[in-house]
Amino acid sequence: ELAPFVDPNLDPQYYIDRYNKEITYKEWFDKTYPDITIYDAVGVEEPVIEEPEFGECGEGTDLVDGMCVIIDNPDEGGGCLIATATYGSEMAPQVQLLREIRDNQLMNTESGISFMTGFNQFYYSFSPHIADMERESPLFKEIVKIGITPLLSSLSIMSHAESNSEVVGYGIGVILMNIGMYVAAPMIVILKARKYIKI
Repeated sequence: ELAPFVDPNLDPQYYIDRYNKEITYKEWFDKTYPDITIYDAVGVEEPVIEEPEFGECGEGTDLVDGMCVIIDNPDEGGGCLIATATYGSEMAPQVQLLREIRDNQLMNTESGISFMTGFNQFYYSFSPHIADMERESPLFKEIVKIGITPLLSSLSIMSHAESNSEVVGYGIGVILMNIGMYVAAPMIVILKARKYIKI
């Protein structure tokens, strides 16, 4: 049976949306009808939110629909999961460097914000899993530490960028530098080695 205030000609979702979005409406309903829910009042079955029964995610992530996703913390502005797991703390100097570059340089320019939006979608698709693997394996953690040290050194250049054009310029330079370190240099070494080593 519908509550007296409900118009049967209106979509029940109208009342549910008002209850969820309007604080004064919610307060009025809860005070007037303390023994029923808004779903009971409009004659709709309340949806059941199922909690995941298994799965475990690392620090800074939560299990959503069977996947580890980053917890959005507006006070801290998010964080670098891999660097945090590598150096053991969000207060580590390396993690602080990444946070400062993001907040002081990238998030203060339009191009930086656009870059971070795309980067975050890519980065958080795999970083929770890498961070979990680091926590489970000290050896893997050390390998990651060795691997990201050159990257962190090159990113320190971004701390000098102040304007939108400088962010773009320094950013392209850092990307090219890392392509050289992580792709070009190993390929050159492999090609040189193949001349002397016949397999």
